[in-house]
Amino acid sequence: MRPFSLRLKLACALLACLAALAGTAAAATLHVPSQYSTITAAIAAANTGDTVVVAAGTYIENIVIDKSITLAGAWPKPSLIRPAVSSPNPPACSSNGASLCGGAESDIILVQADNVTIYGFTLDGNNPALTSGIVAGGVDIDARNGIITNHQIGVFNNLTVHHVTVKNIYLRGIYASSGGTFNFHDNIVQNVQADPSSIAMFNFGGSGTMALNYVSNANDAISSNWSGGTQYLYNLITNSGSGVHSDNAGGFGGTPTADLIQGNIVGNCNPGGYGIFVFVPYVAPKVQLNVVSNCSVGLAEFGNGPTNVTVPFEANAVDGARQPGSVGVLVTSDELSYGSSSASVLFTYNTITRNATGVLVSDPLFGYPDEPAVPIYATFHFNNIFGNTTDGLENDSVLATTQVNATCDWWGNKSGPKNPANPPGKGDAVVGTATFNPWMLLPSVPGLKPGCTP
Repeated sequence: MRPFSLRLKLACALLACLAALAGTAAAATLHVPSQYSTITAAIAAANTGDTVVVAAGTYIENIVIDKSITLAGAWPKPSLIRPAVSSPNPPACSSNGASLCGGAESDIILVQADNVTIYGFTLDGNNPALTSGIVAGGVDIDARNGIITNHQIGVFNNLTVHHVTVKNIYLRGIYASSGGTFNFHDNIVQNVQADPSSIAMFNFGGSGTMALNYVSNANDAISSNWSGGTQYLYNLITNSGSGVHSDNAGGFGGTPTADLIQGNIVGNCNPGGYGIFVFVPYVAPKVQLNVVSNCSVGLAEFGNGPTNVTVPFEANAVDGARQPGSVGVLVTSDELSYGSSSASVLFTYNTITRNATGVLVSDPLFGYPDEPAVPIYATFHFNNIFGNTTDGLENDSVLATTQVNATCDWWGNKSGPKNPANPPGKGDAVVGTATFNPWMLLPSVPGLKPGCTP
């Protein structure tokens, strides 16, 4: 016979198991419209861990999710939600450009709970029964935000949004705004371009993944500011002002992980548009295996945070499509309207072709009188820089301390680049101060021995 203490332990373990099973069984599925006439009513009746299933149909609501639930549409034929209120840019928001302004704005889904999952919907910020007078992409826009976390009341983690279409939004399509964690994958975001500051998919201060999304007709497609570690993976972006960018990555302190920008395809940017860029990083993002075509600037790095990191760009392909004035790669100390700081980059195994200028290393055009001039450190090895119509590489920095090392690159001809120091050169020209000898005699291929020592 077992000792009493062992029997007691077994009984307690059994009770714990039964309690866990009971907790699992307690999760319920609530149906709209068969049980509840509106999504809002079903969420109000739901408990933590429940699933609200919304049948195919059209629902006119502004929804608040204030508990940890799953909101499931009728995938693969999505349920359609349009806003019940038209308020894309109320004075309380427009006065300071805020995404949220105390509820005066129209949000299709406002998330204010952890562990929320949303899938299987189309969110259309245009309600034909309403009129705002704000037109973008030929559509009258009624919603300010598509899906957004309520950063005014807290930090919310584990927001998952997948297989959702968000379109016709004034400011933010899908936005993890509270600094929490997120996973946005397999979504479509269209026509988020009504405001010069609008962004289709955005993360502020948090960490997570944006993968396999398709964004089109956006002012700014996919980006983060003050990221704690974001992965931008295999997204497709077309007809937008910018493709993917990481701003101030790791600048909130703590122990952030590096951003990863990998496998994205950015094409047909709006006039003056940028494909992929990194702005003032504190922790260096890695930019690799991306394809950028027909943009005014393909890849770019703007300045550096106080940690002076070097940003690696590896095995990317930039095709300027012979666009007049286009730049394949821009490396600059310019922080736009924020001043200037030293930039440091390492480019390896990239292909940069059919631009006006393949690579441009540049100081701010007019400088900032209240800040000292700062050097740029740009290294290019094993890249294919060819077929660019004006220059292969131009260094227009005014500082002698700027360093441009472009040795062991392919310039389109085995004779090397055109340059006064290389009279036989027939490849793309190198203009300004840069080291380019030795050069590759054949195009480089990632994974193969380059046959050149920088």
